[in-house]
Amino acid sequence: MTHPINPDFETRCPYTFRPLQDPTATHSEHVDRELPEGWANSMTLCVALAGARASGKSLYVAVLIKLLKQFAEDLGGVVRAADQSTDERYATYYETPFFEEMGLLPSTPPAASSEAYQRDPLIYDLGTWPVGGERRRIFLVIRDVAGEDLENPPVDLADLEFFRHAHEVVYLFDPVTVPEIGNLLHGIVSTDSLGADPAEVLENLLRIIGPARPRMAVTLSKFDTLRSLEKRPESEWSAIMGNYGATFNRQLNPPYSGNDPQLLHDEVHSLLQRLDAQRMLNLLRFEQQEGLNIRYFATSSLGKPPHGSHLQRSGIAPFRVLDPLLWLFYDAGVMDGPLR
Repeated sequence: MTHPINPDFETRCPYTFRPLQDPTATHSEHVDRELPEGWANSMTLCVALAGARASGKSLYVAVLIKLLKQFAEDLGGVVRAADQSTDERYATYYETPFFEEMGLLPSTPPAASSEAYQRDPLIYDLGTWPVGGERRRIFLVIRDVAGEDLENPPVDLADLEFFRHAHEVVYLFDPVTVPEIGNLLHGIVSTDSLGADPAEVLENLLRIIGPARPRMAVTLSKFDTLRSLEKRPESEWSAIMGNYGATFNRQLNPPYSGNDPQLLHDEVHSLLQRLDAQRMLNLLRFEQQEGLNIRYFATSSLGKPPHGSHLQRSGIAPFRVLDPLLWLFYDAGVMDGPLR
């Protein structure tokens, strides 16, 4: 499918997500930083992650990059780090502790900390793809943020302004924060370090975004915890999660098209209602009426609950992790079919 070029996907500064008035620049006009090699006249896709502490943002990033590389290779492309900093930080803070040491990742440090490695974005070169009848160099920029910085936002929001200029905000909702689910999973999943109320974090996020209108992928994270409730026959969740005809029980078969995305959107919305997330849904409905483009997703970075602070010895089986990005890619006309 050929998509017309959307003017929203112009060349942007990867550090602030702001559009560049001179798309051929080699130096950002917004911060005193050089732009990565090959940036001139590229298409920049800007994604920001959000959620409370322990909602799974770091694990999501770790798995997302691996799956994105595999997805691109299947289409005949290659995904590479656009600068040495991205390569080193991904290896140090995501790849080595997770994939090599098989451990869960620690919480992202707050931005004010000297150890806040996420102050710089992760920047990936997706290569050259046909978009709107012409070939464009595509870069994906991902910005993570500490849950603590969204639970208690600083008075000066300058360091969080990138949310206002993102193409997409992926907001992770941890179902274990729901008392009913936490009680059912007692002894199976740790509830010792759960973050704040997801609705309160969302309210803070919406205040940071203000009148800006990035699309928002509201994502039910750690979905493996809900799926494990199929084995709890004493709970109503057993019948819900045991519905093998539900879209949330099968992988999306790319490209991101057809009825599948809308079915998943509707099903996850219903699950959030069942999870007593009505306050959050009310906030989102109001923002939707004000022009915010919202879609609901369900993902699992692990595929099954961890064993203490380590992964299951059988490894991981990620579930629908790419979906939120495929939504953005599809509308941008990127990676919607084999590289031609």
